[in-house]
Amino acid sequence: MYKNYIKDEEMIRKLEELHEKKYRLLELIRSRETEPFVVELCGMPRTGKTVSTEKIFEFFRMANFKVVRTKEPAQIVKEKYDVTNFTGLDFNDKTLEISRQELRDCKSGKPDIILQDRGVFDNYIWYQMMYENGEINIETYIKKMAGMSKSLNDLDQLFLMTADPEVIIQRDYSDQIFLEERKKTTVEGVTRLKNGMAHLIERIESDKLIELDNTNITTNETSIFISNNIIDGMAKKYILK
Repeated sequence: MYKNYIKDEEMIRKLEELHEKKYRLLELIRSRETEPFVVELCGMPRTGKTVSTEKIFEFFRMANFKVVRTKEPAQIVKEKYDVTNFTGLDFNDKTLEISRQELRDCKSGKPDIILQDRGVFDNYIWYQMMYENGEINIETYIKKMAGMSKSLNDLDQLFLMTADPEVIIQRDYSDQIFLEERKKTTVEGVTRLKNGMAHLIERIESDKLIELDNTNITTNETSIFISNNIIDGMAKKYILK
């Protein structure tokens, strides 16, 4: 049926291969006791984190994997607390606390896969940015970043998503209908974020980190790339266990 609607032969080939891999993985994990496989998508704005998380969630759910998504932590903070007098540091501290709680809550349900859109690690990107922007001093920076290694240990895969700043701005205008000048999503702001992320990556020595520049690929291709890596990562983890 799908061949009547998908006309791109190369895309059909990729999806069929991914489909077969998914069901082989399902057979593997149903044959043994497994722990939740935790995946976080973080990084720059307009790189498809939320859209890809939704696509990946549906991809695995359709095969009856037990897959859950953590709630967006910043929104939870805004709903639970009066953030009027929060500093940027206060807000990030509280968001990190909520992110960790969300992950603990999801793990308690013992799903196969946990997907995080801007989860625990995303907060360390913002600590990095605060330091580089002069919003926190070196002592505070060192104290806050001390928990980064443990946070990485809580993840099985961390996808750090980037794109060319000009492309991000173009996507922002294409995805919205308002014409007012952007205050946060600017070339200068996005460039600073990309540079800050690069500086943070230099400190990370982990095979869990997967960098993805999706400047020239679609959200479908992004989702296929991530799903393939999740399947391969889960197979490797559970075969070796």
